[in-house]
Amino acid sequence: MTLSPKIKSLLDQAIAKQEKLERQLYLAAAISGGFEKRGASAVLVGGTVVEFYTAGGYTTADIDMVLPPLEKKEIEIVMEELGLVRSGDYRHWIHPQIPFPVEFPPGPLQIGHRVVRELNEIEIGGIKLKILKVEDILLDRIVMAKEWKDPQAQVQAEMLMYAHYQEIDWPTVHGRASQLDILKLFQEIQKKVKKRVKKK
Repeated sequence: MTLSPKIKSLLDQAIAKQEKLERQLYLAAAISGGFEKRGASAVLVGGTVVEFYTAGGYTTADIDMVLPPLEKKEIEIVMEELGLVRSGDYRHWIHPQIPFPVEFPPGPLQIGHRVVRELNEIEIGGIKLKILKVEDILLDRIVMAKEWKDPQAQVQAEMLMYAHYQEIDWPTVHGRASQLDILKLFQEIQKKVKKRVKKK
């Protein structure tokens, strides 16, 4: 099967562009478009989403996308059609001309034990790329900070909160943080970030 002109253009731009985040987003959009053609929805998660929401304040070297349950063969068909090569198991892929490994973490799409139902969409080269909402990636990083004792995840949470302080839906996020048993750490981070916001 040949690539559609739109997906081929996305891949070409992922190869040609200079800016790292742009290259990652164009590659993610090409992958999303490839799976969309087969009726499957790929969602961008992880560090690239943090990088997008912090306008490059945080940077990551790979691309994480969550797929619905698919046969390994279906994943292989889409990824090989896009020119990516399997690196190890079916979760890890790399494009010979794009230096960012792609990983498919196991689904379902969830933060802690809570399944994510609402997503954000950003348009990249005519493809609507599904990504986690800022509130969900924020909660995800705080879960990581608490459960994995990951100080870097807490730094990312602070950056996300600072960058989007005015638009975050605080009552909803507090409710979800409570369900995920991370409310105490969430409030500590919010208190710290609020001081910085006031100094702006």
